[in-house]
Amino acid sequence: MANDGFGSATGKVAQVRGRLLELIDHGDEGVALPSERRLAHDWGVARMTLRRALDDLATAGLVVREHGRGNFVARPKLTRRLAMTSFSQEMRNRGLVPGSVTLEFRRLPAGPRQARTLRIPVNTTIVRFTRLRTADGDPIGVETTWVADDIVPDLTPADLNGSWYDLLADRYGIPILTGRTIIEPTLLDERIAAVLHTEPGRPAFQLDVVTFGPNGRVVECGTDLFRGDRFQLTAELRPVPAPALRRHARRSA
Repeated sequence: MANDGFGSATGKVAQVRGRLLELIDHGDEGVALPSERRLAHDWGVARMTLRRALDDLATAGLVVREHGRGNFVARPKLTRRLAMTSFSQEMRNRGLVPGSVTLEFRRLPAGPRQARTLRIPVNTTIVRFTRLRTADGDPIGVETTWVADDIVPDLTPADLNGSWYDLLADRYGIPILTGRTIIEPTLLDERIAAVLHTEPGRPAFQLDVVTFGPNGRVVECGTDLFRGDRFQLTAELRPVPAPALRRHARRSA
């Protein structure tokens, strides 16, 4: 078994990783690194050793590897808190300019799934719209939203260029108070990857969201897809009060 000395395979990978980090530190975001063939030749290391080091840095989010194109200095990931704030507000809080491009806008009858989630009768008219979300012009994610038409009368695609939550509060008097989100890892299909200017099969976060307004009324539901290489999620963790834990234990007994 190899030890941690610099003469071992593990040590050589660590050395190469360190040299790659120097290149990354001196490179601009999105800049291509020298080819693997050139680096292996210049540094006198095996291609396999170099690839292992690149894999480590790709896993850490510091390098983006694109098949057939090469390796690139990764852009820092954008962080979004799991809280009742809009995408637009989160980006502004980070000094970035949020953007929105409406890709689809339709009025249609609610199917069983949307009707159940929105708590409305099947075939009630709903609005479904899909938007590309950007930060400083970079494509970050795609959001699809369903909302009952009678909640947002006269809504048009031109209304969706800014913050959706601000629009609901300011025009329709419906503040978003609470919500729930289910997060799952997924892979981008060809259609969404093309919209996000990346390759199919790249990792992404899928967020299934339901939000609530005054009196606990469901306002909207949606599915968001955000690039895993450009986005990370954070949440504040708080302890569950002890009485609630005890009640749960009694119910489970």
